Amino acid sequence: MKPLKYIFLLLITIYFISCRSDNDAVVNPNLNHNYTGLAVGNFVIYNVDSIAYNDFTSSVDTFQFQIKEKIESQLLDLEGDNSYRIERYRKEKDSLNWVLIDVWSSKLVATNYQKVEENVRFIKLVFPIRANKTWNGNIKNNLGEQQYHFSAVHQPAIIGGFPLDSVSTVSQVEDLNLISENFFEEKFATNIGMVYKRELSRKRDSLSDPWLGKDVTMILAAYGKE
Repeated sequence: MKPLKYIFLLLITIYFISCRSDNDAVVNPNLNHNYTGLAVGNFVIYNVDSIAYNDFTSSVDTFQFQIKEKIESQLLDLEGDNSYRIERYRKEKDSLNWVLIDVWSSKLVATNYQKVEENVRFIKLVFPIRANKTWNGNIKNNLGEQQYHFSAVHQPAIIGGFPLDSVSTVSQVEDLNLISENFFEEKFATNIGMVYKRELSRKRDSLSDPWLGKDVTMILAAYGKE
């Protein structure tokens, strides 16, 4: 009988181990890290429309060009985390050549996605992504508290002519009135990263005065891996 007893105990042990593994698989959340698109060689190209409002000349200047962001390499930062070097290129509308204009960086930790733009670090995403979740996007810099929130999550969308299965929208600033307009928003798609950006920042002294500021829109034009 002893061999049968041992076989029975073995089967019970295997059963409980299997159940524990299944439960672990269920409770481990999908943290949505794939919204960052972080992998060496990945690139995204954006079509950029930039409008500059000049109150001194009462003119409105419009510029169109392309920006390419490429994840060039991976390295350890001073905190011991994996960081990614991002090379940013610009191409004028009628030019065939990309010109390197900036080197930024980004990194992904368990709870958030950080990006350093012009030496300023922002918390672009927090994980897991949930509707209406809020956080201080400026907690890693000295620009003052700024509450970001997810205004839409995991939605299909067509951006720049590309059908995207899952897009989440981060509202960074929304302060609009008759003499001041500030609206900052970014959209992220799974396995790509940022696919849309709007930066509207303009003001005027009175309703009869011209605007001063800028309105920049970046829309996905291409993406891939090099």
